[in-house]
Amino acid sequence: MERKIEIVQFASRTRQLFVRLLALVKWANNAGKVEKCAMISSFLDQQAILFVDTADRLASLARDALVHARLPSFAIPYAIDVLTTGSYPRLPTCIRDKIIPPDPITKSEKQTTLHQLNQILRHRLVTTDLPPQLANLTVANGRVKFRVEGEFEATLTVMGDDPDIPWRLLKLEILVEDKETGDGRALVHSMQINFIHQLVQSRLFADEKPLQDMYNCLHSFCLALQLEVLHSQTLMLIRERWGDLVQVERYHAGKCLSLSVWNQQVLGRKTGTASVHKVTIKIDEADVSKPLQISHEPPLPACDSKLMERAMKIDHLSIEKLLIDSVHARSHQKLQELKAILKSYNVNDNSFIETALPTLVIPILEPCGRSECLHVFVDLHSGMFQLMLYGVDQLTLDDIEKSVNDDMKRIIPWLQQLKFWLGQQRCKQSIKHLPTVSSETLQLANYASHPVGNLSKHKLFIKLTRLPQYYIVVEMFDVPGNPTELEYKYHFLSVSFAEGDDSPATAVLLQQFKPNIEELVLDTKSGKQLKSGVKRKLSGDPCSIEPKKPKRSGEMCAFNKVLAHIVAMCDTNMPFIGLRIELSNMDIPHQGVQVEGDGFSHAIRLLKIPPCKGVNEETQKALDRSLLDCTFRLQGRNNRTWVAELVFANCPLNSTSSREQGPTRHVYLTYENQLSEPVGGRKVVEMFLNDWSSIARLYECVLEFARSLPDIPNHLNVFSEVRIYNYRKLILCYGTTKGSSISIQWNSILQKFHISLGTVGPNSGCSNCHNTILHQLQEMFNKTPNVVQLLQVLFDTQAPLNAINKLPTVPMLGLTQRTNTAYQCFSILPQSPTHIRLAFRNMYCIDIYCRSRGVVAIRDGAYSLFDNSKIVEGFYPAPGLKTFLNMFVDSNQDARRRSVNEDDNPPSPIGGDMMDSLISQLQPQQPPQQPQQQPFAKQAGASGAYPLTSPPTSYHNTVTPSPSMMHTQSPGNLHAASSPSGALRAPSPASFGPTPSPSSLGITMGQTANFASPHGTIDPSSPYTMMSPSQRAGNWPGSPQVSGPSPAARMPGMSPANPSLHSPIPDASHSPRAGTSSQIMPTSMPPPRKLPQRSWAASIPTILTHSALNILLLPSPTPGLVPGLAGSYLCSPLERFLGSVIMRRHLQRIIQQETLQLINSNEPGVIMFKTEALKCRVALNPKTNQTLQLKVTPENTGQWKSEELQVLEKFFETRVAGPPFKANTLIAFTKLLGAPTHILRDCVHIMKLELFPDQASQLKWNVQFCLTIPPSAPPIAPPGTPAVVLKSKMLFFLQLTQKTTVPQEAVSIIVPIIYDMASGTTQQADIPRQQNSSVAAPMMVSNILKRFAELNSPRPGECTIFAAVRDLMVNLTLPPGGRP
Repeated sequence: MERKIEIVQFASRTRQLFVRLLALVKWANNAGKVEKCAMISSFLDQQAILFVDTADRLASLARDALVHARLPSFAIPYAIDVLTTGSYPRLPTCIRDKIIPPDPITKSEKQTTLHQLNQILRHRLVTTDLPPQLANLTVANGRVKFRVEGEFEATLTVMGDDPDIPWRLLKLEILVEDKETGDGRALVHSMQINFIHQLVQSRLFADEKPLQDMYNCLHSFCLALQLEVLHSQTLMLIRERWGDLVQVERYHAGKCLSLSVWNQQVLGRKTGTASVHKVTIKIDEADVSKPLQISHEPPLPACDSKLMERAMKIDHLSIEKLLIDSVHARSHQKLQELKAILKSYNVNDNSFIETALPTLVIPILEPCGRSECLHVFVDLHSGMFQLMLYGVDQLTLDDIEKSVNDDMKRIIPWLQQLKFWLGQQRCKQSIKHLPTVSSETLQLANYASHPVGNLSKHKLFIKLTRLPQYYIVVEMFDVPGNPTELEYKYHFLSVSFAEGDDSPATAVLLQQFKPNIEELVLDTKSGKQLKSGVKRKLSGDPCSIEPKKPKRSGEMCAFNKVLAHIVAMCDTNMPFIGLRIELSNMDIPHQGVQVEGDGFSHAIRLLKIPPCKGVNEETQKALDRSLLDCTFRLQGRNNRTWVAELVFANCPLNSTSSREQGPTRHVYLTYENQLSEPVGGRKVVEMFLNDWSSIARLYECVLEFARSLPDIPNHLNVFSEVRIYNYRKLILCYGTTKGSSISIQWNSILQKFHISLGTVGPNSGCSNCHNTILHQLQEMFNKTPNVVQLLQVLFDTQAPLNAINKLPTVPMLGLTQRTNTAYQCFSILPQSPTHIRLAFRNMYCIDIYCRSRGVVAIRDGAYSLFDNSKIVEGFYPAPGLKTFLNMFVDSNQDARRRSVNEDDNPPSPIGGDMMDSLISQLQPQQPPQQPQQQPFAKQAGASGAYPLTSPPTSYHNTVTPSPSMMHTQSPGNLHAASSPSGALRAPSPASFGPTPSPSSLGITMGQTANFASPHGTIDPSSPYTMMSPSQRAGNWPGSPQVSGPSPAARMPGMSPANPSLHSPIPDASHSPRAGTSSQIMPTSMPPPRKLPQRSWAASIPTILTHSALNILLLPSPTPGLVPGLAGSYLCSPLERFLGSVIMRRHLQRIIQQETLQLINSNEPGVIMFKTEALKCRVALNPKTNQTLQLKVTPENTGQWKSEELQVLEKFFETRVAGPPFKANTLIAFTKLLGAPTHILRDCVHIMKLELFPDQASQLKWNVQFCLTIPPSAPPIAPPGTPAVVLKSKMLFFLQLTQKTTVPQEAVSIIVPIIYDMASGTTQQADIPRQQNSSVAAPMMVSNILKRFAELNSPRPGECTIFAAVRDLMVNLTLPPGGRP
């Protein structure tokens, strides 16, 4: 039971304990707050206690201590003094005496006191025994200052006027110093100076002779200090600069310092044993008052008193300076010994010694400049001789130094060697400015057997670089009795070289120049021309280089005038000798080398020039008669340029150049010798004869031209003028403003005439229009070099070529269904100077023949020239070409135009001659100028159907042309024999003559190929470069990328017909794509004549005037169309006609491919077809033949309004079948025509908005119906692809252009629209856009179309295309600054 009670009690106690712990833990959470409150309470209690204690203390003080306390009276007098006077005179005296010091003595009292003290000091010095070393003293300010230079400075005074008062040392300063020792710090420490100060002061108190004792004490200390400084300098000198060259023999501190220099035992690597030179510095023990004493062993020579005096003093306290002064004196002694040796060798020795730096200057070769003298130095450190001579290599100088240091007498043979070396150097320097190469040796195959081997060993070979087979040999000899002079002998050496190997040359001729060359120079006539085969000496300089002259410091004494003159004269004369020999070898008579200009220049005059091959005798005689003089001269700094001066008289032509107005003409021919060839060789003569041949060839043409000038037609006189004729080149200017030029000259390398074209005056920035036929002109002129004929061709072709060059030749993409293939619009293919072929898009060919009297003949080049039933491969006849060309025929020029009956009858197979005889009726008869063209044989391997240039076999063999058909006409004749085709390797079409077809050249030409001029492979200078037929035969028809006549035609910059390059008149009308032309159809032209449609009608030429041709080829607005309806593509009438014919051809093929029904038509040139709702008729505009017109007739007239049909027809004429004549626009348009009627009508309404944008002023945008996919459209198909897809849904593209007052800032967007025929909804096609394009505009367009579809639900049978597009044009607004 008790245990239970204890357990209960334990549990109770434990429970109470846990309760207390729980309370403690809960209280601990707020313990911080309780503690803060306790602290605040404690602080307030303590503050209350302090307040109470303070109050108690103050009360006690007032009650006990301050009962009888009173304030003193106010200090009113003191306050009045301070406030009124600002001073405090009543201050107690005890305070003033303790704080304020007494007043100092006055300045006058000071001066008086010091003056009296100075008198006392002077009296004291007079009465005292003063050492002589202290004689340098100063008395001032009551002090006496003793100064001993280099040792010390002491300042003393006395403290009274009693003679027994001792001296007082005030200041002591040691003057021994060395800036290099101790980094510039003082040599004596301040503590040492204080000790010496005390020591000296004690001596001054106790000694009977105080000043003497003071001097002895300080002097002995300073000498010991100086000796220590010198020893320290010696150690530093050995350590840093001199090394073993100076050694410390002995050092006793405070007594002596002995040094050794020039110790040959140390330097024994060069010499043997020798005496040691010592320098000893010591203190004189007999007389301590003396400064440091210097002694030398062995004693210094008495050579120079100044050097001796410097070497015996050391007041500068510099051991290095002392050593230098010592060795300087000894060096002077050694040089004197060397000079004595030279004097014994040469009595007239002019060497001298320079003392500033011990140097012996020895003239080697007199007269001698300073830089040519041998300078002998003595090394101050080692005492060895050192030599210097400008230009000598260091190894030679080292050998001379070793020899001279071993034995000074060995310098004599070395001086002899240096004399010859210096003579060679003088020779080299004298000819350094001349074209030479110098060498001491020359490798000769016959050196031992030839006299050149017997020359002196001291010689110099001088090679003339411009005449490598010639040498000048300089031989040098001693002059007896004068060791410092040389004698020169000059020889002329010629060598020969073996061909084809590198073996040494062989000496041929060695001849000495005359010894009295200086005298011969004085005679200017002595330098006559040399005789053939004999090498005479050439003139030298009048001044001899050997006369004795006093020594001078300049360098001109080193110039060998005679040698320089010999080399210069050989270099000048030997080219003339070489040229003279070559002229003699070629049997060209001449006068030999002649002297001109007072002997300063030479020349060779030719007496007769050999006749030229290929020049007739009459021309040669006339040219020889007109030649007055022919002279060869050398010019230029390097004498490598020959100038042949030709003087002509009686020039056959009078030019307009101001330089060609005198009675004589000077022609200068320049020939540059190559560095690898000798000057005056055979090549110069050959180049001159080639130039002479060029002059003769051109002179022959000029003579014929000059004879024809009186009979030349007046129009050619006005058309052209002779601008320059300088016998090498004939330049003619032609044209109405003489702005074009043609240059004619003979090319001796190619052996034919070279023609170049250019422009002058205001037209100099343009290109010559005849560049197109430059190659043909050159071939024609080389075949018949007739200048009048050339001018006639230029006259007849200038206006046509100006018009032809305005045609566009830039390749274009997207013209056919193959959008990635480029087609050249027009390819200009010259066939002859008067026959130009135009290929249009590789399909149609137009032949233009330039005739006289300002007319051209134009025919369809697709027909063969010889058989009108044959078609040239690769080309297609252009239907209606004859009718189109007749619209441009001038009735005044076409009075003899053929009748309709003539068109009905086929021409004979000899169509070329028939046309020739026909057109010749327009021209006056002219006398024959050249024979007729030779017959051509049939091309081997030609096809059965004769192509353009393949004539029938029996043409020239069986048919005899009538006289009227064969007579020769002007140079512009279509069948002129002067055509260059005969001279070509690959015959080209010339007028109506036979030429090869593309098939005959191995080229299989398909539909995409066109006829290429074969001239491109003839002349590299021709602007028409073509690939060879073998390269293009295999892959031309199937090429998927680029098709064209020639590579040059594909590059606008190289195209010969590029308007920007070849138009001679910078006019805005040159651009075929932009701008408007003032040229319009002549109003006086008759109405077109109705001709029966014959397939061969266009093969008969049509005669047009130049003005009509210009209208035909000049870009102009489309006639018959309102300017607003015409497109921006500006082209020529010919391009519009051919483009319309191509579009009509494309339409026939498209009708067969599309779901259209073709209707047969009896009208030629008319295409009729029908759709489900419309009948269509397409034909050329009968008024202009330049546009295709569509006539639409609906099957159900009730569904169409006449206005809608007119819009459809006008849209076809201006937007579909117009420029730039793309086939894919026709494909898209035919697909539109096949659409249901309600859809087509909506499209017609959109077309109306495009054609007449001003009628919808409330719209914010202009619309354009895209028949092909534009480049900026979403990438659904390649650009140029038909943009209309018509199946269960219809897809088409519109281009919206924002209306704005500033056209440059107008925003355009492409909108692809898809129309669902089933649901009738119109939406924007969901096509992914390009990554860099904005999506804001497409999103807005899509939202507007979706909102329209939601608000306007389509009704059955109703199309919503136009309504949706119109709503879009009204509501679309782009954000400001937003771009699509």
